[in-house]
Amino acid sequence: MKKQYAASRSGLFLIELILSIFFFIIAAAVVMQLFVKSHFISKDTININHALLYTQNIAELFLAANGDFDALEQEFHPETLPTSVYDASAALYFDKDWQRQEASADAVYAVTFHYNKVTDSNPFAVLNIYISECPDNMEPQTEYDYTSGCIHHQEIKKYTGGHQNG
Repeated sequence: MKKQYAASRSGLFLIELILSIFFFIIAAAVVMQLFVKSHFISKDTININHALLYTQNIAELFLAANGDFDALEQEFHPETLPTSVYDASAALYFDKDWQRQEASADAVYAVTFHYNKVTDSNPFAVLNIYISECPDNMEPQTEYDYTSGCIHHQEIKKYTGGHQNG
């Protein structure tokens, strides 16, 4: 009679041990998912911070130059883009670590900015800045696809009092 009692106790202990191991496996899987998700959130935050920094630098220079697009070209030496909608368009290219690249083929991120000059009827110089991830085989962008993969966008208007720039 005693042997039967000891066997049932060891069976219950084995079931309890299996359930505890199962519980810890599930908890470990959930924790691993949280670590992976936090890594991707951290990478996205770094990219957004870099995008905001470049947007702020371009915007401050544009405002300090009283809405003059030539000041941006002199400071950043961007690649000129073809445009039919804007008075001027240009782009800066960066690798995955946000280091400046000369060619769009090596780029992971692109800072594209478009400028509308001051006219007699519009005393505002307008600059649109788009920061986006580059597709794997980046083609020169048209005026319709600047928002694809957009990380950050900002529009800056500078009142120039009707004085024409550039």
